[in-house]
Amino acid sequence: MPKLLFFSLLCLPLTPLHAEWIELQDGTKVDGAIRSVTADAVIIEVQTSPTIREEKSYPCTEVVKIQRASQDDMAFAEVAEIAVPATADSPEVYDALLEQKVRPFMKNYAYSKHMPEARKLAATLETERTRVAAGEIKVDGEWIGAEAALSDQTELGGRVQLSKMKAAADPPAALAAYEALEKGHGTSSSYPEAVTLARAALEELRVALARTRTELERRTREQEEGLQLASVDQRLLMEQGIAQEKAAIQAQVDRTKQSGSKWLPLLPDGKVLDDLSKLVDSEATRLDKIDVETLASGVAAAREAEEQIHAGQLDAAQQSLERAGKLWSQHVLLASLRESLKKAREEATQPAAPAQQPAQP
Repeated sequence: MPKLLFFSLLCLPLTPLHAEWIELQDGTKVDGAIRSVTADAVIIEVQTSPTIREEKSYPCTEVVKIQRASQDDMAFAEVAEIAVPATADSPEVYDALLEQKVRPFMKNYAYSKHMPEARKLAATLETERTRVAAGEIKVDGEWIGAEAALSDQTELGGRVQLSKMKAAADPPAALAAYEALEKGHGTSSSYPEAVTLARAALEELRVALARTRTELERRTREQEEGLQLASVDQRLLMEQGIAQEKAAIQAQVDRTKQSGSKWLPLLPDGKVLDDLSKLVDSEATRLDKIDVETLASGVAAAREAEEQIHAGQLDAAQQSLERAGKLWSQHVLLASLRESLKKAREEATQPAAPAQQPAQP
């Protein structure tokens, strides 16, 4: 049974374990969930990797302090780790945090000493949600008004997805953001940098796939051995656990597909790992063909043209724009910059208004 429990932890959402901890004689602090305290040892469950937890045993002679958490402390530990989104383009970003974490805590632990912090966080999330629902966009902490968001959706959308790539918790999440950027904002200034980040994410995912596959094969063997050695009742429970794991994995796969993304989460499932491996290979081949350096040079030339227009250096701006068009003709900013240059030339050719004569006494 312990092997099945250990295996099943791969499929469960991560829960912060910092509400409880022990301190050792050498000053080391071990964060985790304390499972038992006996006269001989303290057993604590610790997070050893983003997807793996382990139970570790420490002799009582080595433990100098034990911090046990109350139920509301443990529940609030998950809420306390919530960060107000730095980038948001949809109310759903806030809904997920409010409905799945903050509001359930406030409902279930109304008596908690953590309620003032929970209320403050809820108020912040609700206020920002209202702003986004009204049409504003938040990118890397900067709020952009609804009118600006509507007038330049491609450029802003690229910034949003690039920010999501940089903040992604794992390679599949980063690649899902890249997928959205490429589909809807592939001519934005963010595209060249996004391609570079996507290539790096593919290599990270390739390494993670190999590691996950090795771990899955090892645990599958342990699982099979456990089934063979288990009694009839134990085997039945283990088989039920295995079925639940498979159902949880399939539910995650279904949710990803329904979202329209091709990037499945990194799950302990042979078919998922096979599909991701094939996708990584095909995407790496495709992205390697993109001339990122030329596209980035085109973006730089366009930005230079924009600065020159504002500075009144119109001939230089014309040259920069022509160079930008040759480097990347599809860049979304080219049309608006050409229009800005045209207006600047028209204003420059208009005769100056005559000076107003002072009134005669």
